[in-house]
Amino acid sequence: MPRLCRSLSAALLPLLAVLPADAATTEFTWRGVGQGAVVRSGDGHDLFGAYAVTGDGTMTTDSGLGLSLTATLGSGDYQKSLDRPGRNDQLTANELFLTVNSAWGRLRAGDEDGAAKRAVDMLPLLAGGQMDGLWNGISPAAPPIDHLGRDSDDATKLLYETPRVMGVRLGVSYAPKRDSLVEDIARETPGRLDRDLWEVGLNYQGDWDAISYELAAGYVTAQSRNPLLGDTESLKLAGLMLYGGFSGGLVYVDDGDSGRLKGDDATSTTLMASYENGPYGAALWWQGVDLDVSRDYDAYGAGLSWRVADETSLSLDGVRYEGGRRGWVGSLGVEARF
Repeated sequence: MPRLCRSLSAALLPLLAVLPADAATTEFTWRGVGQGAVVRSGDGHDLFGAYAVTGDGTMTTDSGLGLSLTATLGSGDYQKSLDRPGRNDQLTANELFLTVNSAWGRLRAGDEDGAAKRAVDMLPLLAGGQMDGLWNGISPAAPPIDHLGRDSDDATKLLYETPRVMGVRLGVSYAPKRDSLVEDIARETPGRLDRDLWEVGLNYQGDWDAISYELAAGYVTAQSRNPLLGDTESLKLAGLMLYGGFSGGLVYVDDGDSGRLKGDDATSTTLMASYENGPYGAALWWQGVDLDVSRDYDAYGAGLSWRVADETSLSLDGVRYEGGRRGWVGSLGVEARF
């Protein structure tokens, strides 16, 4: 077990021993999501399936201190704010962490997204046809570069987030290396020899008359032990605006040559707009990626969604690639929650 986890276990054991005596309430909740899609591209048809089941056990004391254990079983990296399973098909416990909640903020230890990703990952608020639609996990349909840039993934880490004060929340996280207790993230991410992964995230939520908005910034740094790949240094900026059923979002990432061949600096910009009316949703988006060594590309997407039942939705997505990658990709998907 990593040194971080041994130290954390030693620190939490006294708290675990004290909490039951003072526990006022104990609660267990669980939720799940299943997805399926058929994708049509220049390479023919492809089928896709993914799932995730999450359970939370929480104890809250009379003084308001809370301790919870969260575990997610599913297919690959579980996107925290997207509430979606990831790209891998095998059964894996892709998130497993302890959380201590208090008036001073949230302290979390285990396999979980880092502070920068949690701060900027706001796009699920947009309606159907998102940049993170079902097709995004299907090769060769998925964009070559994630629109959120490089981060520590679900590496075992220690995360602290302040309470939200006057709309602002600050987070800091540290992972000794790109490795997970229960998930094979090294196989899914290049530059698997990263060490000392630090993330800082800042998120602000506010309202102006009938408009709600959210602004965020994140920074990730890590050392690469692969002499051919650059150190991770990723800056992320994001914004989201909501008005009635309309929404618009922007994500800008400067990844440098993070986890890539040295000198192959990458920047990306993603713009999205959507409209949602009852069970129906529509979205448009564009992603432009500039690469110094590889070929640049632009992707244009449109999507429709229809909530056919309380927790079941159908989606139809179309994506057009131009530049270093050319061609059309279309997908028809279904998502059910329980």
